[in-house]
Parts: sequence; structure tokens; C-alpha cells
Amino acid sequence: MDVLRQQLFNIIAFVFLGLFVAVWGSVLLRVGFWVPDGRTVAPPLNGALVTAAGVLATSLSSLTASALGFTIAEVRRDESEQDARRTSGPGAPGSSTAVNPSDVTARLSGRIVAAIIVYLAVGLAVLLLWLAKGTASTDLIGAFALSLLGWLIGAAGVVFQTEKRNT
Repeated sequence: MDVLRQQLFNIIAFVFLGLFVAVWGSVLLRVGFWVPDGRTVAPPLNGALVTAAGVLATSLSSLTASALGFTIAEVRRDESEQDARRTSGPGAPGSSTAVNPSDVTARLSGRIVAAIIVYLAVGLAVLLLWLAKGTASTDLIGAFALSLLGWLIGAAGVVFQTEKRNT
């Protein structure tokens, strides 16, 4: 029982990520292997599958983005505190520099790193399918593909961010 207690968070993360991959894998397979039949514009998807896929994609996107944001804020706060201790006197200039990516990734748990990798891998597969199938894909595919692009733009903004030094 102690092993379960120690690994409870990892089990929850594994189940959540596994469910995400299974649901979106099902969507990808149904849309990917669907051949237009002249009667319908896109493959029909069960309402429960659409709802589950949407909730899982939105949840994982939010969880990973917030984890990254909070971790970056923690690193900045700690660097500011260190800078404040190094400066002497109340009027001494401080410096605000861009966050070192290795400091951020060192603080991310393995679960968060796994969630980001799973989200990106599935999201990129969805994006490629959406681009390949075009109008023969579903609105769900298009919505997730656009959501992934928004997430990537936000992440790229952090990755390529530069801050001016305060003087």
C-alpha cells in the first residue's frame, strides 16, 4: 500500500495522459481513415467522443501552460531575490534578465514534462491531419489544431522573450 501512496500522483498522471492519447488516437484514426462518401462532408463522430476529446485537450493545454507560467514566475522571483541580496544600498540598480530555460526545466516535474511532450505529439499529429484532410476533417480537429497553434505561439513567446535590463 505504501507504493501506491508514493506513486499516486504518477498513477493519476499516467491515467490522464493515457486517456488523452486513447481518445485523441480514436479521433485521429476515425478521421484519418475516413474516405468521403459523397453523402457527408466529414466523418460523423459520437457526441460523447467529441465532448471527451474537447475537455481533455482543453484541460491538458491549460494544465501545461499554467505549470510553465508558474514555474517561470518562480524562477524570476528567486532570481530577483538573489539580485536584491547582491546589490548594496537602497538605490543600487538591479537587473532583470531573461529567464534561463535550464532553470525552468530543472524545476519542472517529470509529470509536467511528460504532459507537455504528449500534448505536443498528439497536437502536432492533429495539426498535420487537419492540414492534410482540409475540409474533410471535423470541426473538432480544426478546433484542437487552432488551440495547439495558440499554445505554441504562447510558448514561443516565452522561449523567444527578451527583457530589457532595468538601469
